[in-house]
Amino acid sequence: MHPRYAAIFDIENLELNQYYCSQANTLSQSTTASSLTINEQLFADIKLSAKPIIINSVVQGSEMQLNDNQLTLPTPQLNASEKRALWALMSEHLDKL
Repeated sequence: MHPRYAAIFDIENLELNQYYCSQANTLSQSTTASSLTINEQLFADIKLSAKPIIINSVVQGSEMQLNDNQLTLPTPQLNASEKRALWALMSEHLDKL
């Protein structure tokens, strides 16, 4: 359940632990990622919009994710749909704080 809805209904927001995560998600976290150089303005915007979250590095990977202060992006140049997915991902992480 989304944290916002949990707050509205005054119930505890629960998340599944690693044991119940899908195997695909577990495999994607274990893959080796290479460092990625992105546009300075984009990186500054990302850091500014995710203010409580600290992002130290950006790496290239198969899917977009944010783990342990490391942002994984598919390419250095993001199209409009990838940017929307990035902002949705950061919003999801900010809602957990």
